[in-house]
Amino acid sequence: MRVTVGAVQLVSAHGDVAANLAAIEELAAAAARDGARVIVTPEMALTGYLWPDDEAVRGFAEPVDGPSVRRLAAGLCRTTGAYLLLGMPELDPDHGTLHNACVLIGPDGPVGSHRKAQPFAPDPRWAVDGHLPPPLWDTPAGRIAPLICADVDHPESARYAALRGAQWLALPTGWVDEAAPSATWRLRAWENGLPVVAADLAGAESIEGEEVQFSGGTCVLDHTGAVLAALDDGPGHVTATLDLPAAAEARRTRLAARRPAEYRPLALSTTWPRETPDGPESVTVAVLSGDELPAPPPGAELAVLPAFHLTGGTPEPQRAEEALRTLTGWCAAHGCDAVTALAVPGTDGRPRYAVTLITPDGEAARHEATHLGPHAAWAVPGERATRPVTRPWGRLGLLAGEELVAFEPSRVLAVLGADVLAAPAAALDWPHPAPFAGTRVPLEPAALRRPDPWFAHPARLRAGDSHVWIALAATGRVPGGIFAPDHVAVPREEALTSEIGWTVRRCQVRGARGMGAVCAAKPQLARRRTDLFGREMLHGPRD
Repeated sequence: MRVTVGAVQLVSAHGDVAANLAAIEELAAAAARDGARVIVTPEMALTGYLWPDDEAVRGFAEPVDGPSVRRLAAGLCRTTGAYLLLGMPELDPDHGTLHNACVLIGPDGPVGSHRKAQPFAPDPRWAVDGHLPPPLWDTPAGRIAPLICADVDHPESARYAALRGAQWLALPTGWVDEAAPSATWRLRAWENGLPVVAADLAGAESIEGEEVQFSGGTCVLDHTGAVLAALDDGPGHVTATLDLPAAAEARRTRLAARRPAEYRPLALSTTWPRETPDGPESVTVAVLSGDELPAPPPGAELAVLPAFHLTGGTPEPQRAEEALRTLTGWCAAHGCDAVTALAVPGTDGRPRYAVTLITPDGEAARHEATHLGPHAAWAVPGERATRPVTRPWGRLGLLAGEELVAFEPSRVLAVLGADVLAAPAAALDWPHPAPFAGTRVPLEPAALRRPDPWFAHPARLRAGDSHVWIALAATGRVPGGIFAPDHVAVPREEALTSEIGWTVRRCQVRGARGMGAVCAAKPQLARRRTDLFGREMLHGPRD
């Protein structure tokens, strides 16, 4: 089944519902003429996004079946046969509360609604958080799940939709502080095999004298995160055709690779700030590229080598013991810890893909990878979930780089207090990172507008999602590097491997400000909605 979908990009007339309705009708009708059966509008498209308090927006809020929804159903939807997802401030008639919401409208009226569950900074000024996970709606363009803007910042919400049987995500948004189509949107599509239709606001609004520039970038993404159609700045619409069977096959593969029994920490709520241990506030990390094993850079405390670096680039279990002796001698000679991945013989005689921490005193920890990816052709999964290891400077998590495809392993380590994740890998077959060509949208700082050849890097997003440093050592096209615990901060406090040899970064893991404060406090983890998604992460796909 191939379906055509669309999205509207709107420069909202702040507080002018009549003008916004007229603009929505014009742009959505154009998308319907281009074949779109379901059309997504931006977050708060009806009124504009930024409001200082309840009193300012209450006069514009409507119930789900209010006059604006009835007008769009009777006019646009009935005339074109298309369904429209409208972003609006919702008034709950029973409680009088206001919500940042979206309503799916069909030719016969409202089909359902969703209230934003993960607020962004301006929302708590007036909007009550949603108390339900996203619904599923059957439409002429397939089964869709709605998320609103910051909902998608948390990987659990999109995973929930995929597990529940959604065929694509509808994302009304007012995205800021990042060029769009956002790397977050693209990687949510890829990690779930779930197409994304994102409708963003364009232009700027002000709140209490501060101007906020929206990112634009309204788009349709396929199940790999590839851009099928997109706008840059200004009002307009996009349409594209989704291949739902191809997406379903990709989604089955992604979800079948999960190991829900290992994800129990994701059901735990997290209270931050955590106790700050004594000791150094930073650690110097080095990531290796190339075939040699030179001395580590001066001051390096943790070195990460690509997988199979010590066995000629190939998995050879019979050489594992020799490789570990070599690396132990290297660590002792240089006073440095090292992490690599090897093929090792299991106790049952079957090989494992093992991530190993070596110190000057020998092997200190081992994680036998449980999410094998392409290595399932020769290895069997480990039997135990990975857990952080205490080092003098903080807590270290061990993952194979291939285990960054699913968000859960890195998220679990972060919930358990990891500061740095060491992730050795072989050649990664990811379609990302994908280049970003730049934007005309006047985002600040200017670095946000410039081309980025490594846009949408999975390791960058994993680090930022859970506020950990990730040291990825890989071979092949996908660059490794050291990725910071804030993936939207510009200039980026990261170091990508670009030459043979060592890439080095001093990583702040605690402190009063900057990346150290973010790594220690992990605010995104504190904002997780474990009440909505925690137990769901422990399930497989639902029929």
